[in-house]
Order: sequence, then C-alpha cells, then structure tokens
Amino acid sequence: MDQSAGSPVVRDAEPADASGIAAIGREALPRTFGGMVDPAVLHSIVDQSYSVEALEACIARCRSTPDAHFLVAELDRRVVGFLHYDCAGEGPELHRIYIDSSLLRRGIGSALLAELHARLAHGTSYILMVIAANVPAVNFYRRHGFVVDAHVDGPTYMSEHMGVTYPQGTQPAPALVMRFTKPSGSEATGVPNLATTRRLS
Repeated sequence: MDQSAGSPVVRDAEPADASGIAAIGREALPRTFGGMVDPAVLHSIVDQSYSVEALEACIARCRSTPDAHFLVAELDRRVVGFLHYDCAGEGPELHRIYIDSSLLRRGIGSALLAELHARLAHGTSYILMVIAANVPAVNFYRRHGFVVDAHVDGPTYMSEHMGVTYPQGTQPAPALVMRFTKPSGSEATGVPNLATTRRLS
C-alpha cells in the first residue's frame, strides 16, 4: 500500500527506533494522563520505561522471544506509533500502545492492533490495563473487541506487572483490566487491516 495515501507501515521495532519511541512516550504519557494519575507516578514511568537504554533493551528482548512483539508504525519512514506485547509475566499482555499526538484518530492504533492480532494464534487471549478515567482509550478497546476483566489500582498494577517503582505516598488511580480473545477458526477479529506490514528478521 502506498504510504502517500496516509496508511502506516507496521513492522518489528529495531533498537535504532528507541529514540523515536522514547520521544513519543515521553510526550504521550503526560498528555494522556495529566489530571488522571499522580504526577510522581508519571515521572517514574517516563524515567524508568522511556529512556533510550531501557527501550533498546526491551526491543532486543522482544526480537529474541517468539511470543513477544514490539511493533512500530511508520509514515514517511518516521516512527509515529508503537506497541509492546509479551508473555513474560503471568500471561500474555499488551503493555503499551501510543501514537504521535499530531496523528491521533488516523487509524494508526488500529493498524498496530491489526498486525498484533494477525500474528497471534486463534484462541489466544491476552489482557491490558487502562486507567478508567481515560474514556477515549476504554472506548477504543471496546470497539476492538476488548471486555472488562477486573478493576484494579493502576499504579499498583504497573508496579507489579512492569516493575515500575514510585515514591511513597503516591495516589491511587482506578483502572480496568481488559481482555481480548482472538476467535477460533476462521472468524474475523473485528480489527480492520489498515496498514502495510513489513516484518524484519
């Protein structure tokens, strides 16, 4: 598909993509969660998870693990979104998906999800955590077939599942654990294929 038409190319992330991913993450988290999550929590997540070094290490782990996927979306050869999924914890989980703020509602998040779901075996079920007050994100996931699985505290969940540490006394933030299950057999996933896909070995 021609990128000039505005369709993203989705591919496996490479360590060289880390700086572009870091820039998106460092802008997206404060913009998305300001007023929803304790600023100390956001500061800790950005510092611990969005340094170039941390992202290079995460991408390298995903590239060497068959059931892990760190994907990026490109427009005009520029990274404009990313997704990180793995099975390193108690089960399969989508840890993060963020898009360049200047390109929201362009189908980039849907394209990243479509590529992830295309790679998963039929019947695969995985979870993600979303802050309950982030209504646009909750609605996005519902449109793509996710259902609420549990109610949790967001900062506690991120500490337990992603190893992020916070200062004492940080405030709680209600969150939802949502689950997606890829239908068995030849049933459609309900996620439109909006991207050209390029896999790198």
